[in-house]
Amino acid sequence: MEANLTTIRSEIERHLSRSGHNLASFAKVSGLNRGSLSAILHANPPKPISLGQLDALTRAFGYPEGWLYPLYIEECFHENKISRRRTEPFLIRCAEMGKTQCVEETLNRILEYPKPLELVFAVAEKLFAQGEIQESVIFYTTVTENEPDSYSERLAISQYRIFESLQAVVDMEEKLRAVITFEPFRSRLPENLALDGLLKLANVSFTLYKWKEVEKYADELRALANGIYREEVSKRRNGRRSESRELMKPLVLYYGQSYLLKAVALTKQGNYEEAKKYTAGYADLSWFELLDEQGRVEVDKFRLFAEANSYTLELLLGNTGILSSYADFLGAHPGEILPGLVTIIESANRYGYSVDGILLRFSREMLRFERFQDPINVDRRFRLNYQLAIYLLDKEQYDRGVDYALLCMGMSISMNNGKGLIQCITLFELNRRYASAKQRDEYHELIKEVRLFEKNAVDHDRRFGIF
Repeated sequence: MEANLTTIRSEIERHLSRSGHNLASFAKVSGLNRGSLSAILHANPPKPISLGQLDALTRAFGYPEGWLYPLYIEECFHENKISRRRTEPFLIRCAEMGKTQCVEETLNRILEYPKPLELVFAVAEKLFAQGEIQESVIFYTTVTENEPDSYSERLAISQYRIFESLQAVVDMEEKLRAVITFEPFRSRLPENLALDGLLKLANVSFTLYKWKEVEKYADELRALANGIYREEVSKRRNGRRSESRELMKPLVLYYGQSYLLKAVALTKQGNYEEAKKYTAGYADLSWFELLDEQGRVEVDKFRLFAEANSYTLELLLGNTGILSSYADFLGAHPGEILPGLVTIIESANRYGYSVDGILLRFSREMLRFERFQDPINVDRRFRLNYQLAIYLLDKEQYDRGVDYALLCMGMSISMNNGKGLIQCITLFELNRRYASAKQRDEYHELIKEVRLFEKNAVDHDRRFGIF
């Protein structure tokens, strides 16, 4: 004899019987209309249940929200069709509640029907717009794995959203994979997202030390921003109505960042004089038309960035005469202290001068650098600590220098920064004879951590990324 099939209605009937209520009394308790409740349970065919009705029934029975969600999946597919009116809110709610199994089962069912990706993509976009970034990824991934048209805008946007969801990642290998996956789709995005995509590609490439790629994306960003700017200015001057592009940020930000990123990439490659030309390109953007209040704020920021980066270029060229004024500039602009100190210590190491006074001046601020956890500032902290290790070891302050080398080594492991790890190990080994027994023990533990990481990485097809 076949076992009775448990359905959402059989469960409701069973608990209704146990509660001692009839339809009339339970309708009052649940807040549902008696006729609607009767149609849901007894009509032939039964009336489909809305998600709101299901949640009301659940509350009335005293169960937690989502109690009957696994059984509700069938309600999403009525008369051999997908009910978008029920499926969309159901998937969104399941994603918000972390009911991954319900999401996966529903998605698998949806994919059995014709043209399923319109619904899946719509759910993803709604979750993303609500700030449910990680919750949206499973839906975007479903689109990328099932989209038949490799040139579709929907596919490009889905790849971009997945790339966006990884912006807080500090693992360098994971960031590299994200760039490789998204890069081919950057030119297939709508202009407003293409601007943002290129900016993010350049920023991630910056944290990967891939300066040629930073240059490439900066050039593409500048060309796109320039094209949009000329078109918008032409329309305004000719009195033509301009359709809103709904840019993610002010256009001047993308324009200025294209010059800034180009200048930074050139600086990192030692092309200082060329970098000066691009620094001048964003130093004064007050001529930029189409500026609103937010745009004017960005213009002021770029003026500040240009001043800071001009100091950087002079120091890297060996002009130590500006050191005092640069320190005063950093004191007046605390947000620039971390990147500024990286430059100062690097310059001191390159040209062999002392910056003990500056380190003392900003010692309190340096204690607070740990609060910076975004990928770009994590990278800056790593580079500052590495330069400090070299600086202190060169000054024969071996105990502190080795401590900084070990700190960098730990950071490189957590960042999955293979190149940085090699640099730190090399630095320690060159100064091993100056390390205390405690420091050598700490180094040994870090090496064991690397081995453990590698063992776990083998199981997950990962390695340290060597750039």
